[in-house]
Amino acid sequence: MGMDNTIGIVMIGAACLLVLLVAAMRSRTQILLNFILRAVLGLLIIYFVDSFLDGRGIPVHVGLGAVSLVMSGLLGAPGVLLLYGIGVCAWLLG
Repeated sequence: MGMDNTIGIVMIGAACLLVLLVAAMRSRTQILLNFILRAVLGLLIIYFVDSFLDGRGIPVHVGLGAVSLVMSGLLGAPGVLLLYGIGVCAWLLG
């Protein structure tokens, strides 16, 4: 009887670990997909806003680079606004 209880406890523990592993992988995948979606949308926003500002003759350009990708991916639209705020400050001060 003692051996049967131990096997049952191990099986339940293994099932719980499997469920936790699947949940962790799902959340990591969800986080990665969310980052990629925000990064792509942020870069599209930057591209179109840069084109719009260039057409109006306003010399504020953020550009498409690694910093823009990371900021828009991590922070989303507020990250893009932050980059343009830095660009406007640099333009006004410099």
